[in-house]
Amino acid sequence: MGFGSIGMIWTLVFPAIVLLYYFFRKKYVERTVPSVLFWEESRKHTESSPFVSHLSRNALFYLQMAALLLFVLLLMKPGITSSGDSSGHLIVVADTSATMLAEKDGEPLIERHKARMELLIRDHEGARFTVIRAGGTPEVLLQASEKMDEALRTVRSLGPTYAHQDLPAALSLAGTAAGGEQADVHVFTDSAVPEDLPAAVPGVVYSVHAASDLPDNVSVGQFGIAQGKDGQSAIAVVTNGSQADYEVALSLEDEQGNPAGESRVLTVGSGESERVVFDGLPPVLGLKLTAESGDGYPADNIAHAVSGGGKLPVFVEAGLHELLHKALQATGADVTAYGREETEQLPEEAIVVTGSEETFLARRGRTVLFGGEGNPEENPVFITASDDPLFAFAPGEEIYAAGLYPPFPDMETIAGPESNPLVQRAADGRIAVLADPSMTDWPLRPSFPLFLWSVIDSYSREQAGAGTFLPGESRPVTPSLEGGWQLFTAGGEYMAEFAAAGAVTAPDQPGLYVLRSGTEERYLAVVLPDEERTVQAGPSFTAGERGEGGKSGPAEKRQPVRLFILLILLLILAEWEVQRRHGLSY
Repeated sequence: MGFGSIGMIWTLVFPAIVLLYYFFRKKYVERTVPSVLFWEESRKHTESSPFVSHLSRNALFYLQMAALLLFVLLLMKPGITSSGDSSGHLIVVADTSATMLAEKDGEPLIERHKARMELLIRDHEGARFTVIRAGGTPEVLLQASEKMDEALRTVRSLGPTYAHQDLPAALSLAGTAAGGEQADVHVFTDSAVPEDLPAAVPGVVYSVHAASDLPDNVSVGQFGIAQGKDGQSAIAVVTNGSQADYEVALSLEDEQGNPAGESRVLTVGSGESERVVFDGLPPVLGLKLTAESGDGYPADNIAHAVSGGGKLPVFVEAGLHELLHKALQATGADVTAYGREETEQLPEEAIVVTGSEETFLARRGRTVLFGGEGNPEENPVFITASDDPLFAFAPGEEIYAAGLYPPFPDMETIAGPESNPLVQRAADGRIAVLADPSMTDWPLRPSFPLFLWSVIDSYSREQAGAGTFLPGESRPVTPSLEGGWQLFTAGGEYMAEFAAAGAVTAPDQPGLYVLRSGTEERYLAVVLPDEERTVQAGPSFTAGERGEGGKSGPAEKRQPVRLFILLILLLILAEWEVQRRHGLSY
């Protein structure tokens, strides 16, 4: 037998009060009364045993105590587990996404689920236990263990991973963990539908434990930093998904935790969204937005953003060689072709690839020239890529050029001899490739798109942002010029280290983080997935078949509520009858 609400044990104070009352009630002194009216009653007491006599005189007291104790037991929700049709393998699939932090009466859903998981494990003592975490990538935390204490420790250690759960993949993994044998799979999530379950397997029964209701939710749907003429601006969209209007207080902090900009207070109507702009912000590398509303899902009330960090758009002149266009597209960049007459309309926050020396000299930084003015010097040469970071990922191979344009006297040579260079770089970062793509075999080599990718990344690095990541997401970032990256929190706490050419894995917790490599420093923001900004609820259900025994559910806890209520009513009737016949106990 177990109890569903052991906290109600405090109600034992009521039987204790009744007990104290009987201890300290008024006592009566026995006296001999010379009356024949009591002879018969006295003879009865004399003939009965002392124990029966005591019960007879205090019947009302014992009946009251029994009724109160039954009432306390009923409040503790006793249950008897029936395990006749349960399997010997219990598989727990725990959703650890951010929406599991949705609160009811101040308690997160994940904590309520963990309490039910512990009861479930205790009720299956002697079984084998498997625990699977259904995060962004399903993970087996415990496999077929026969130790109940180990299963309990695993469940207690569960915490939110914030990434959107891949529930179908986790359930498929649970089916694999069953190994073709009978198993009870208990899924703890906020909402699921039968379509999420894998194909029926005889012997495997799925029991979905979902959230029964939805809390109020006010969320920061979008948040970002924009660069304007008057400085930086922050733009946020606040959405109210509840049934009532909410007053929301917005505040900003920079990457060091200092207040940035003025706080705002706004009222967001039910089912509506409000766009908020914070203008005139001081230069910052990252921002944290907090929306205080007192709703039931606090995880999506905080958003983070970093300045820059995204890939800059690339504008390439339409008349350049087709292989150059294809190589730029192969880098994964956002490439847009433009006509030479549209040069003045090109944005400053962009990378421009041009064949016009006039455009190259007019712009400052983030510009790549292919070719030049005048006639090239037709002198076939073989040029080897240098050790410059722009060639860090390019194979060391010789590049043939049928001819080269005259070099710029005030630029640094990064590929080729000083007297006849192939690639030059200006002090402001502009890069000149002194050959048309048709004059060299470079566009046909793998090093060409890798060179262009390094150029685009070097320009993007100037924004000092590593970009926005989802919880636990792994992806490459711009290589450091000084080696591998080290990951720190915004407060300076060390977290992880990554190789120079390896991918960076973001932490599970949303927030602002810093990548450091020597003197180089770049901020990254970890944000909630869009799917985790909306809370959901759904019914609990059971699906699957036990095999030859037919369809059945897992071990169930039956609560004999009606039996306890009937016993309490019978005791109250007995108290009334005893008091009617004999009066109060003495």
